[in-house]
Amino acid sequence: MTTPVAPSGATLARSAAWSTGGIVAQGVARLAYTVLIGRFFGSADLGHASALLSLSIFVALLWPTAAGNALSRYIALAISRGDDDRAVVGLLTRTWALATVVLGAASVPIAWVWTHDAVLAASAAWVVAGYGAYAYARTGALGRGLARRVGVLDVCTGVLAVAGLLVVVAVDDASLVLVPISLGYTVFAVVCWPRSVRGGVAMPRTGVLSFTAWNVLAGLATNGLLQLAMISAEVFAAPAQVGVYAAAFTLATPASMVGQAVSQIIVPAFAHDPGSGSLRDGNRMRVFLVFTAGCVVVFGAVALLAGVVMPIFYPEQGAAAVPVLRGLLVGVFVFTVALVPAAFLLSAGRSGEVALASVTGLVVGIVVILVSAPFAPLTAGTNGFVIGSVCSLVALVVVGLRRPLGHAGGSATSA
Repeated sequence: MTTPVAPSGATLARSAAWSTGGIVAQGVARLAYTVLIGRFFGSADLGHASALLSLSIFVALLWPTAAGNALSRYIALAISRGDDDRAVVGLLTRTWALATVVLGAASVPIAWVWTHDAVLAASAAWVVAGYGAYAYARTGALGRGLARRVGVLDVCTGVLAVAGLLVVVAVDDASLVLVPISLGYTVFAVVCWPRSVRGGVAMPRTGVLSFTAWNVLAGLATNGLLQLAMISAEVFAAPAQVGVYAAAFTLATPASMVGQAVSQIIVPAFAHDPGSGSLRDGNRMRVFLVFTAGCVVVFGAVALLAGVVMPIFYPEQGAAAVPVLRGLLVGVFVFTVALVPAAFLLSAGRSGEVALASVTGLVVGIVVILVSAPFAPLTAGTNGFVIGSVCSLVALVVVGLRRPLGHAGGSATSA
C-alpha cells in the first residue's frame, strides 16, 4: 500500500482558488441580495432578513456543518486508502437529516417572535434546512476533490438567488424575501449531494460521531460568535438600529467567507498527512503567515474604504453604519485568521483540542454581549465578537504550537 503524501502546493492552490472563488461569488450574491432588500423593503425588513440568515448559519453549526466537515475528512481518507466509505457516508447523512428536521422546526417559533409574519417564519425553516444541506453537500464535495464543480455551482446558485429576489421585489411581498436564497441553497445541495463509493475495505465507523460532536463545539466556538453578533442586534436593539447593523454586517461577512473556503480545502487536503497538524511544521506555518498577511491587506482596504462604500450600497443606513462596519471588521479579521490553525488541527483529527481551545473565546464573548447589551444594545454583539475571537485565536495558536494531547476528540477511525 502506498504511503499517503500531502498535496502539492499547486494542487492545493487550485482547489483553494476554486473554493474561494465560489465563496466569493456567494458572498457577492448575498451582498447584492441584502442590498436589494434594504433598498426596496427598508431597514426593518433588512434587519429581519439578515438576522434570520445568521440564524440559519448558527443553527447549522449545531450539526449539519460539522457533519459536512467530518464527511469531507473521512471521504478524503477513504480515497487516499482505497477504502469503502458507504457506511460512514450513510451514517453521517442520516444524522444530518435528523438534525435538519429538528433545527428547521425549531427555527419557526424563533422567526415568528422576531417578525410576527407567518410566511416569513415558515420560510425561515426552509432557509435553515437549505443552508444546512448546502454546508453538508459543499464540504462533502470538496472532500471528493470536486472543488471546480463547487465553485461553478456557487456562482450559478448565487445568481439564481438574486434573480429570484428580483421577482419578489417585482411582486412587492417582503414576506417572501427568504424564498429565493433558500431555493439557491437547495439546488446546490441536490446537484452536489455527496455520494458514497465502493472500495476494497470498509472504513470503520468508530469515532465518526465523536469527531463530529467535537466539531460542533469547535464550529460554535469559532464561527458562532459572528452570527450571534447579528442575532444580538435583532434581540437587543431598536428595529431602525437593526437595519443599520445589518447593513454593516453584510459588508463585513463576505470577507470572512474567504477563510472558511480555505479551511474547507485544508481539512481534506491534509487529512492523509501523517503529521499532528502542528504549526511547528514549516509548510503549515507558511500557509498561516501568508494567509494572515493577505487578510491584513483585504480587511485594511475595506476599513479604509468604508466611508465611501457604505453610502453607495446602503444610502439610507450607510453613514451611520460606517463605525459599526469598522468595529465588525476587527472581529472578522481575527476570526478569519483563526480558521487556518483550526483547520490544520481538524485535518489531523484533533477536533477535541480545537473545541476546547475555542470554547473559552465563545464563553467570554457571550458574557461580554450579555453584560454590555443594556448599555450598548447596538454594538454589544461586536464587543463580544471581537474579544471572544481574540481569545480563540490565541488559544488555537498555542495549541497549534505544542505537541498534541493524544487524540482528543477522536482521530479518524483508526486513521
